[in-house]
Amino acid sequence: MIHPAIPEAILALPTAMLFVLYYIVGDFGAYWIHRLLHLAPLWRMHRWHHSPTTMYWLAGYRTSLTQLVFFNLPWMFASSLFGMAPWWMYLLALSSHMVLNDWMHMNVTWRSNRLEWVLVTPRYHHIHHSCDPALYNTNFGVTFSLWDRLFGTYTDPDQVKEPISFGIGEKVPLARLVAGF
Repeated sequence: MIHPAIPEAILALPTAMLFVLYYIVGDFGAYWIHRLLHLAPLWRMHRWHHSPTTMYWLAGYRTSLTQLVFFNLPWMFASSLFGMAPWWMYLLALSSHMVLNDWMHMNVTWRSNRLEWVLVTPRYHHIHHSCDPALYNTNFGVTFSLWDRLFGTYTDPDQVKEPISFGIGEKVPLARLVAGF
């Protein structure tokens, strides 16, 4: 069923362009979900993700089932907005996000200012995982770094003194992964 608020012209776009729009809308929502997860009481659930003192690709999977539901809400909204996006669009978006999630949590800091204007890179995302509260409340972008620039949460990686220390100063029990709090 086509959502009445979406102009026919958008739904008539080529499939590839429709997917790009779907991805942008989903990522925009994921940015806001990520910001909400840094506010009380949701921070109690999300802080486990920020507890590692070293960055490694599996750090991106330190998440609870509740967080997975939260992060899927924007994609479900995007699906309904575009008249229920085909299953493969969701699967492609999820797969690409998983690859990007692994990449942004890797323990690498190579510099690519041009790429950082578009995508969240490891260097860009490491700032978000800093143990400094002034830094971990910035760079919330999930895939696109544009949202941080638009909404005032951007921290320029070139302005952050390295090396960055990670963690939240506490050991969070593994049970939090399942419980989500």
